[in-house]
Amino acid sequence: MCARSSDLRTWQKDPDFLFFAPPHYEKDDWRDPFVFWNEDAGEYWMLLAARKTTGPARQRGCVALAVSADLETWQVREPFWAPDLYFTHECPDLFRIGAWWYLVYSTFSERTVTHYRMSRSVSGPWLAPPDDVFDGRAYYAAKTAGSDEGRRFSFGWLPTREGETDSGAWQWGGDLVVHEIAQQADGTLSVRAPQAVLDAFTQPVPLAPKPQMGAWNLEKDAVASSSTARFSSLAFGVLPVTGLIETSISFSTGTVSCGLLLRVGDDGDSYYQVRLEPHNGRIVFDRWPRPGDQPFMIERPLALSTACLVTLRVIVDGTCVVVYANDRVALSCRMYDHHDGAWGVFVAEGEARFEAISMRTT
Repeated sequence: MCARSSDLRTWQKDPDFLFFAPPHYEKDDWRDPFVFWNEDAGEYWMLLAARKTTGPARQRGCVALAVSADLETWQVREPFWAPDLYFTHECPDLFRIGAWWYLVYSTFSERTVTHYRMSRSVSGPWLAPPDDVFDGRAYYAAKTAGSDEGRRFSFGWLPTREGETDSGAWQWGGDLVVHEIAQQADGTLSVRAPQAVLDAFTQPVPLAPKPQMGAWNLEKDAVASSSTARFSSLAFGVLPVTGLIETSISFSTGTVSCGLLLRVGDDGDSYYQVRLEPHNGRIVFDRWPRPGDQPFMIERPLALSTACLVTLRVIVDGTCVVVYANDRVALSCRMYDHHDGAWGVFVAEGEARFEAISMRTT
């Protein structure tokens, strides 16, 4: 359908405009249009989330293509991308940085995430990078937009959970999360916190380091622990409702895990973890205690080496938490079950050092 406006604020629906899916597409998934002017082709292109009428039911998803000379009359062509991988490709988006084109879409049949593919040509082939997502499972339906300065941002939502509990099913909709997109030398994309978001945290919070478990070395602007064959933790104070934590972490060979603790209970028996796992090459957001035999909450791949510092930025805002690692990887999640408490750091079965530690609020 179509609506028209002379000022981009007041809109009037056009009752005469109807653009139905042709017979070889399913009628119920013909949506999420993305319209752009294709300069090379000299015409407008529209990408749509669509499904073919043939093939395995859960692998009919495709990005449909329609073209127009005037935005009024549209002609459906062969699918823009039909990889026979997903149920459907929600919220398709397309943009170019330098020599590379990027196709963004969200899917719920294989993993509930926002993916991207890359190609040297708008005609494809659309290649999957090793890490093909902007965030984890708790970041969905993302679209992108460019700025006047040539920067690009991905904006999606951090879903709520049913019943507002950590065990509740992820829901459709939530809170806006914006990542800044950066292109790497090989053409792949990474994300980082927009500087404007970081700049909103202007009020430093004094740190009061207090070892809770294990032995710790306290320096002027760093803390470290040799925690071989045990768990060690240290608290810095009460975690604000809204705050930004920043630190750089180094660890020794063989360290099982280390990272941050959020909303630690008075008895130390409940908290959330931002956990680096060098052996597994990943960053994890988790909770303790973990109910029954349930797996950890959410994860993202992250290259970890004893030769390189890991820089973490953790933004907490009510039940929302967004973690950035090395200004390249993002991990968003919810925190419902533990409402307040302290924050700190931990080391499990290894050695780690935390430098340049800070907490700021708005």
